[in-house]
Amino acid sequence: MRESWKQALLENLRQRGIVDETGAAAVMQQSPAPWFVHLFAGLAAWLAALMLILSSALALAHDSLFGAILIGAMLLGLAVWLLRQPGIFLAQMGLALSLAGQGMLVYAVGELSGFDELRSCALSGALVALGMLWVPAPALHRVLCALGVFAGVAVLIGFNGWLSLYGLLLAGLALLLWLRRGAWAGAPQALVWRAVAAAATLAAMALPLIARRDWTLPLGRLADEAAWVLWLYPLGAATLLLGVALWLVRGQSLARVASVGIACLVVGALGWAAPGLLVTGALWLALFRACERLWCALVGLVVTLYLGDLYYSLHLSLLHKSMVLMLSGVVLLLLRWLVLRFWEAGNES
Repeated sequence: MRESWKQALLENLRQRGIVDETGAAAVMQQSPAPWFVHLFAGLAAWLAALMLILSSALALAHDSLFGAILIGAMLLGLAVWLLRQPGIFLAQMGLALSLAGQGMLVYAVGELSGFDELRSCALSGALVALGMLWVPAPALHRVLCALGVFAGVAVLIGFNGWLSLYGLLLAGLALLLWLRRGAWAGAPQALVWRAVAAAATLAAMALPLIARRDWTLPLGRLADEAAWVLWLYPLGAATLLLGVALWLVRGQSLARVASVGIACLVVGALGWAAPGLLVTGALWLALFRACERLWCALVGLVVTLYLGDLYYSLHLSLLHKSMVLMLSGVVLLLLRWLVLRFWEAGNES
């Protein structure tokens, strides 16, 4: 946060009686460390954690699975203590030990289980990550734990058509949390909800690529295994975009709501072959409303990836591709003109 913004915010909080003069002065004296300090402290912490793990944990884990469980639990306990301490070095070391401890527990449970090893690892990893998500820790640790929970559930679902529905549910969860940010921003567990929203956003942007394209051979082609994915996933993505747009213009005039709804329907029809664009469009609207500039930029980068995937997947000549791009641009410009016209008409009335 810029110093001018911080000062204006603190002045507003002081006038409302939320903070006193002493607290405002203490906050103004705090300044974040430069990025290179975070980088070198993080590298030193990860190197120290790696040496600690290699020197003791791996040797005992190879000889005894119960020893691996014991060491994993000890690493998690040490990580919980380190994550609660101030300082960049201790926070990064706690993050490294937490990931190592979770991995060791998942490995040991997978080896000891008597049924499907992969699903056992996924279930145990999701449960451990869910428990570590509630530990007071920096934002990166919470986001990684939330991603671990979502990844474990995805592995339990398997690479089939239901994975596409799971991606839609994660996108809906992310949209709900970002749009309702004001409801949980002041809650005691606001950092947990923010981490869940961030992890759901990342997962929602990644799953369309897995669900619609055969990027790696082990994943398989989900669209070939379940024909209903071909229409359910694009329909769900278009519905999410339409729902977010209508929620943002709720309470406006009928002309505005109608123009936004028609625009979303046209965009949904144009993006039927690339539902990832519709999902990222809905996410961008929600993130823009939540004032998340960094996430908006990240969504823009992912949109570029989706456009490249769509462009190279089209079985058309370069001439036909150029005509499609030109036609899409004309349609979008026409939609922009119509939306602005209805918007101005609504303001005049």
